[in-house]
Amino acid sequence: MWRRDAAGVFLEQHDTVSKLLNLKSKGVQVFYVAGNHDYHVLDLHNPAYPQQFTNELNLTDGPVNYRFVHGYQFDPEQKVPFMAFLCRVMSDQGGALESNIWTDFNSLNNIFSKMEPSFIKSDIGAITKRLHQPPEDRLKGSLDKINQTACNAIKPGEVLIFGHTHVPFINKAENVANSGSWVKDSAIHNTYVELTGGKPRLFVFGGQEITERTESSQPQPGSSLTSSIRKLTHI
Repeated sequence: MWRRDAAGVFLEQHDTVSKLLNLKSKGVQVFYVAGNHDYHVLDLHNPAYPQQFTNELNLTDGPVNYRFVHGYQFDPEQKVPFMAFLCRVMSDQGGALESNIWTDFNSLNNIFSKMEPSFIKSDIGAITKRLHQPPEDRLKGSLDKINQTACNAIKPGEVLIFGHTHVPFINKAENVANSGSWVKDSAIHNTYVELTGGKPRLFVFGGQEITERTESSQPQPGSSLTSSIRKLTHI
């Protein structure tokens, strides 16, 4: 969505949006937590909208607080000014133009130079090059760091749920869960988190539960989680 006309994207996904609104009409609460590719929806504020957009969602269940974020907050390469630039004032035509010049970093120097000093100090050229890669490839070297940052962000009595990395996991303390991805290019996909009694559970849609608990999002060869993944991919 960051190089697309937002209205066009929602129209193309009319079937999915209709299903979500149908759930809402039946009394099911539906929330939209924005991510790095649709950051611009946070600027949409109108009581008439059937859906409200948020950067962070907190829901309580007794003494437990569930906090939902997309997860770009834990990624050191995801800078808010950069995301805002990509997501705002975009259209299908403008997005196509931006895509054509995207790899020519020098042509964007004037735009990047207007961003905040903390962002200028980053290796922007390397970051923009990596942003071309699928998340599964781009984040290989930083998955553990992202997950550790998420675990360090936990507050007492809280369960944190995020995504972004496309790699599902639940930590050993069972207070941090990554819901994974529905992108079919991911090794493990169609995963979701279910929250019951203050504990997260991780499932493959239409398949089995992933019961392995780990501090790392990258299962090692031969691990029980890797074996479970192999079985799940054949379901």
